[in-house]
Amino acid sequence: MPRVLLLPWQGDAADGQNLLRRFILQYNTPYYDGQPLQAPLCNATWGGAPTPEHFEQVQLMQQHHLPYDYYWVDAGWYGMSEQPCPDVFVGDSWWKDVGDWRVNPYRHPGGLKLLSDAVHAAGMKFLLWVETERARHGKPITLEHPEYFLAASDAERQEGDNLLLNLGNPAARAWAIELISDLIRDNGIDCYRQDFNMPPLDYWRHHDAPDRQGMAEIRHIEGLYAFWDELRRRYPHLLIDNCASGGRRIDLETLSRSIPLWRDDYNCFPELDPEVVQSQGAGLTNWVPLHATSSFNRDPGDTYRFRSALAPGCVFTLGEIGYSKIDADTYPWDWHRKMMADYLRARPFWYGDYYPLTTCTLDKDAWLAFQLHREDQNAGLILAFRRAASPIVTAQYPLRGLNPEANYTFEDADSGETWTLPGAQLLEQGLPLTINEKRSSRLVFYIAEKAK
Repeated sequence: MPRVLLLPWQGDAADGQNLLRRFILQYNTPYYDGQPLQAPLCNATWGGAPTPEHFEQVQLMQQHHLPYDYYWVDAGWYGMSEQPCPDVFVGDSWWKDVGDWRVNPYRHPGGLKLLSDAVHAAGMKFLLWVETERARHGKPITLEHPEYFLAASDAERQEGDNLLLNLGNPAARAWAIELISDLIRDNGIDCYRQDFNMPPLDYWRHHDAPDRQGMAEIRHIEGLYAFWDELRRRYPHLLIDNCASGGRRIDLETLSRSIPLWRDDYNCFPELDPEVVQSQGAGLTNWVPLHATSSFNRDPGDTYRFRSALAPGCVFTLGEIGYSKIDADTYPWDWHRKMMADYLRARPFWYGDYYPLTTCTLDKDAWLAFQLHREDQNAGLILAFRRAASPIVTAQYPLRGLNPEANYTFEDADSGETWTLPGAQLLEQGLPLTINEKRSSRLVFYIAEKAK
């Protein structure tokens, strides 16, 4: 049956949310070598891009000293299509070929191991996208083992129909375990990214008799958890990225086994509004300690856009969508390195307490701000956004979690300016922040001064 968590708490809403966050970090987060997983810094690329383009990206990352954790290869790397699949918007084989998990010999004639070897040699880990639970009828496995898959109706299966892999079927689950285990072993995969881009309910309902509705769903989800557990057993250091069309499968059980590195498919599109992304993160962080998203690096040099996606993990691509070529001679490499450095400095604080300093609003004339605080370090950060239509130049926010007897030194991440204020004043009167330009932000780090 579904797991339900009831958590008693005292204080205000932020106290309750932080107790929940601490509980999830301790009991519903994957641990590696005794530590909770470290949310990664990723460069996302398109799997349909040919191997030489990936080598160029890896070389650029080495040449310009970009300290990424993972090199991410998304959809389009599989199937037997000879047609180009240059990106998610042009070319349809990335979704028409799901279910055929052979490395595409035309896009990657040497396989993916050559690329993962280059990624590892560059000091990064290798992430690969797979949509294991969906297959298009006509792919080899759907013809060899039709009993592994569910259809949504009694109609005869037609070429190209979406089918649902029935993870509640032990034989189907065993096939999926061997499939992904072989991909991990043969291609040097460090992070298995599982997507799920189909609504499954009709398939489950059609499978169950009227007096057994819900059983196929229960068995499927039990099978999903068993599937991931076996992968983790075989590969103890494997990271699992839980996508599911962007954050549509976040629960206590999935959080215990994975991290959602793409929390919303809204971030697939270049015209995204960064202020929507701000609000996504501000709301979700109350409930889910570890997650990530993309700033869709459409306009390199746009710090406001980058910071709008600042989260425990970071998907910060080279170029517009990670697989488009960039002009290496004009690209703002110093800015890119600065954004990465700011993220890496901020990352540890997401493992502490989270305090919203404003409401979680989409209003264009508002500010949005929050504080992250590590009680064990007596340090933290404040991130504040003055939105595009906001007339407000200065705001003052009482902080939380500080020691009233201590003094705190602040550092502005952009100017490097430092200043010191007493904890009691910060708790009672607040931290004043000025942002002179609309559509701008301030990232401020702080730490308590050591007692003399």
